[in-house]
Amino acid sequence: MASIRGKIFFIYLALALCVGAFVLFASASLFFLEQRMNEGVAIAAFQETAQEMRRHEKNYFLYRAQADLAAARALAVDLGGHLEMDHTILADLLRADELLALKRALARYRRLLDDGEVIEAEVRGAGHEILTRSENLAARERANLGGGVRQSRHALLWSVGVLVLLALAGGQVLYRVVGRPLRQLEEQLEPLARGRFRAFSMVSKDREIVSFTLALNRMLEELDLRRRQVLQSEKLASLGTLASGVAHELNNPLGNISGAAQIALEEIDAYVARPAETSREEWFGELRAWLVQIDDESERARQIVRTLLDYSRRPGRDNRPTPLLDVLEKSLMLLGPRLPADDTVSLAVPPELMLCIDPQRMQQVFINLIKNALDAGGAAVHIHIDAVAAGPRDWPPPEVAAATGPTQVLGTPSEATRAVLLRVRDDGPGIPAERIGQVFDPFFTTRAPGEGTGLGLYIVAEIVQEHGGAIAVTSQPGGGACFSLWLPCGEVK
Repeated sequence: MASIRGKIFFIYLALALCVGAFVLFASASLFFLEQRMNEGVAIAAFQETAQEMRRHEKNYFLYRAQADLAAARALAVDLGGHLEMDHTILADLLRADELLALKRALARYRRLLDDGEVIEAEVRGAGHEILTRSENLAARERANLGGGVRQSRHALLWSVGVLVLLALAGGQVLYRVVGRPLRQLEEQLEPLARGRFRAFSMVSKDREIVSFTLALNRMLEELDLRRRQVLQSEKLASLGTLASGVAHELNNPLGNISGAAQIALEEIDAYVARPAETSREEWFGELRAWLVQIDDESERARQIVRTLLDYSRRPGRDNRPTPLLDVLEKSLMLLGPRLPADDTVSLAVPPELMLCIDPQRMQQVFINLIKNALDAGGAAVHIHIDAVAAGPRDWPPPEVAAATGPTQVLGTPSEATRAVLLRVRDDGPGIPAERIGQVFDPFFTTRAPGEGTGLGLYIVAEIVQEHGGAIAVTSQPGGGACFSLWLPCGEVK
């Protein structure tokens, strides 16, 4: 499996090779310029020697001093030495016929100076030819040197441009190898920050990214497991509170069953003792009525126990079209013994309204919200349902956006063609402005230690967001609190 480390090493190795090649190329260019400068020094020395030779030559013809003649002869010999030593340099600057003509002119000049009778016109002509050719040679050398400098400058500029392009290409490859996968992982982390536990997809086949992604997915699995355990713990804590009330609730049907059974037994005993006093049809009618009551009360008790067992089972993801009114009625059945009066909770829910939800988990939402309203000191809880064709643009609802008191909005609604806007209002003391931003935080509670876990509203928000919905709370001091829930729904018939 490929690795980021190997790719980075390869990129840096390629860049290092490119830099090394650039250094070698620059060194070669500098060496080329150094050669040109050496050639210039040699040509300059040749020209200076020729000029010095002509100066002694002129002095000799002006003053007829033998020392000047000897100096001119010596310098002519030096020029011959230059031609032999710098033959390669001269061959690069002069054509073969030009080099041969220079050598002949120098040989003729030396021969004229060695003659016993020095002819001035011939010597001056030969010296002039030598000096002219040396000046032409120096001009060509300067032109070649300038061309070499320009060529080296252009080559260095091109090589620097190529090196910069290669560095940019290496940076782009490095971004694709490291930066882009990390950016994609960062984008996948955003839903996690909003509490949505979704597995990370593989964004690269590199070993480090694969290992990191697998570790993140294992972490998410562990977090999801712990979250479910917390959810179940809160449900069991709530169940403990509800159990005492359910036990009291069961006493009513059980008492009715016991009373009806005793009356039925008394009727049977009376009929057996005095069969003539009661007609058979009348006796069977009364006995059937008591048995029907026993059956009805038994079914009522069974429904209570079934609802309690359904609520207590381990949560799972079982979203399906469910009547909202049915979920609310089951929640109220479990909360019944804790409600101060029969009219504590008022419902305005169409029986045909369907939600695509997990009924057990949504039941926990309503139980926690109603319990929270009662624990806050509310004397009445009002639940009102609006079924509207809504989308993400309709969130938060107008009353939340226009609220003058403290508010908190949590979650972003998922794309949906229809939605339910549910409001849970109470007439309690409300939520202080400095605490409303904490109501959905885990373990935040205003109750005394040991009286609450502080997980109820946190779990409400989590379940709502798992269903693709959102939740908001507004509060007015002394005017109660209002929780608004936005939930996707099925078709309203």
